[in-house]
Amino acid sequence: MTATRPARPVLRSVLRGLRKRCPRCGEGRIFERYLKPTPACARCREPYAHLRTDDFAPWLTIIVLGHIVVPIIYTVERRFELPLWLEFALWVPLVTGLVLALLPTAKGTCLGLMWALGLKGDERQ
Repeated sequence: MTATRPARPVLRSVLRGLRKRCPRCGEGRIFERYLKPTPACARCREPYAHLRTDDFAPWLTIIVLGHIVVPIIYTVERRFELPLWLEFALWVPLVTGLVLALLPTAKGTCLGLMWALGLKGDERQ
């Protein structure tokens, strides 16, 4: 006898997580602070304390930003001969800002995916 769990559409859950909303109801906020998930949704009371994304969100952030930033840097390097100090002044703040902006979105996406698949994030699964 197996317990059936309610349907959790993956795409809908991921898109709600991308918006940093509860993957179940789509209304409640998924974070109480910058990267700290709420223990449970304020709207539908779905718990999130058991979900651990660990390195999944930073990995996803690196993959996405690499595909955005590397072609830009490569193009600028090929077309312009900028001094090294100017390159540092451009790229370091740009990449830092993009990482800080994208990381919560990536973590919300990961939480939505993990919730839809019924994962917890521990190694014992």
